[in-house]
Amino acid sequence: MRQMEAALVWGFEIYIRRGVTIIIMTKGVSPLIASVLLIVIVVSLVAIISGWLNTFMTDTRETVSNRTDASVQCTGASLVIETVYANFANGTAANARAIVKNDGVTDKVSIVSAQLYNTTGSNFSVTSPMPVTDFAPGAIRTLIFENVSLPSCSAFSQIVVATQCSSARFRTHLEGC
Repeated sequence: MRQMEAALVWGFEIYIRRGVTIIIMTKGVSPLIASVLLIVIVVSLVAIISGWLNTFMTDTRETVSNRTDASVQCTGASLVIETVYANFANGTAANARAIVKNDGVTDKVSIVSAQLYNTTGSNFSVTSPMPVTDFAPGAIRTLIFENVSLPSCSAFSQIVVATQCSSARFRTHLEGC
């Protein structure tokens, strides 16, 4: 067997045999320096993770708090569509009025949308200004739907009125039909 040639360069042993170079480290990092580096890395990671976790927990707490406040405000909300009137103009279209009452105990109820549906599934939005705010307990509001496709009383399906808390449906017959 042929002997390998060895050389020591900057703490590395270099062996060359048959054109293949093998490099071996002869010196390592001091155990003291390794320990210090490990502690610095761990402390840095803990600082980064704790900062992120603190921000995450604060945001989550605020979100839960906001949802809880909204839920508590909505516990006493209740809405009733007392009656619906229709005025048939020309046999194909009508104007409708829905009488809506806040029969709950919550002061901060706002009507955010109202839809009238006919029996063919077409829906028509309220033409009254939306949203209706300051809808106090016991208050009554009239919502107006103009030029809806209602040729007769039997074409009426339902009215759905929604607030930020709940909604109400009116599925009985129109008044005066």
